[in-house]
Amino acid sequence: MGPDAGNIAVFCDLAGTLVAMDETRQLPIDARGNVSLRLLPNVRETLMPMRDHLIFVVTNQAGIKRGRLSLAQAEAALNELDRQLDGILTGWMICPHDDADGCACRKPKGGMIAELAAIHGVDLAGSIMVGDQEIDALAAAAGGVGRFVYAAEFFGWK
Repeated sequence: MGPDAGNIAVFCDLAGTLVAMDETRQLPIDARGNVSLRLLPNVRETLMPMRDHLIFVVTNQAGIKRGRLSLAQAEAALNELDRQLDGILTGWMICPHDDADGCACRKPKGGMIAELAAIHGVDLAGSIMVGDQEIDALAAAAGGVGRFVYAAEFFGWK
């Protein structure tokens, strides 16, 4: 165990959890080709008091492999999200693959969670994952996260 072992973390899905999706359930892309982020209700207000904890985003972005957006565009979007949240994100991981790749990082597998946990000395059993789909709950279980909460409940959406 590293010197930081025991840190409690909040792992969050991105689209549909922290930011709005487009009609195809993907990140919206504007006319200039940039990802256009809009925070969902209560995300900022709920996460800001947790700023002393580790806060991560783990996101599947198969659109990268399919040519819909680049890894650089996805990274820029996450940097913009972090700016909108006053720099509270500890880090993030993006899976650029699709299901056919069989990678260890794509949710519902727990690879992104496990890697972030190893880097940051996370106490997974004491941590929480927030997401909007069953695939997020499955990734939380696969990654060893102690508790999963659906975004609607976590952020208090009606």
